[in-house]
Amino acid sequence: MNKDGTLSDGRFARQVLKKRAPKARRRNASTKQAAVRQPIAATDAKSNFRERLIARLDQAEVPVHKRMVYVAELTGRAVQTVSRWFDAGRPGLPDLESYARLCEGLHCNADWMLGLSATPGLVPVSHADGGNADAGWMVELLDELWGDFHDCEPMRMSGDEMAPRIRDGDHMFVSHDLGEVSGNGIYVIEWKDRLVVRHVENRIGRGVVLSCENPAYAECVVKDAASAQRIGLRVVGIVTGIIRTVHFWVH
Repeated sequence: MNKDGTLSDGRFARQVLKKRAPKARRRNASTKQAAVRQPIAATDAKSNFRERLIARLDQAEVPVHKRMVYVAELTGRAVQTVSRWFDAGRPGLPDLESYARLCEGLHCNADWMLGLSATPGLVPVSHADGGNADAGWMVELLDELWGDFHDCEPMRMSGDEMAPRIRDGDHMFVSHDLGEVSGNGIYVIEWKDRLVVRHVENRIGRGVVLSCENPAYAECVVKDAASAQRIGLRVVGIVTGIIRTVHFWVH
């Protein structure tokens, strides 16, 4: 198995509506304006990133036809790689090193780029004190992480199949640089038109065993590459690390 493998009076009413129509229009207009002012909270991180990246480039007065070249030079990545971040249909997220360079180069808050903060600007160090700490701490954190995960794609775990090792909501780093898949690792697999995370283990005499960390889920045995292709199974990448946020509540 390899990377390629596989929601009253009618007249009086009309008179009242006619007299009050201008007010109704003003209310509708203000409602629309209020809706525009609201942050984009329902979109996912990828859409937030794409929209805010474009907004920041517009503020910097970067011409539309030069956006990709500008970002490529800023991050040191190829234009082909950068183009994924602008894809309206299937937007992608940059690697951690590129993300840190973008935030620094565009002078914006890393949280804001993902829709987690309402203000884009960084707080100057000279103005940072006590409760108003420098918002650039996130960039510094990402800068430390990129050394290990710069070639990975961030993905988020959905479901409890791999709990407790990988919990629902954990952020995973997935490497697509697979080469020959020899097994004995945790992989992201495309299976039956959905992405799943599984232990992959080669067992002599049985084939490749796909199993979950959670014992409530049964394992699946794939005898060979032909069997994997027949059931529509394809390896997407290997999980090389995770980030989990744990909140400690003070009572």
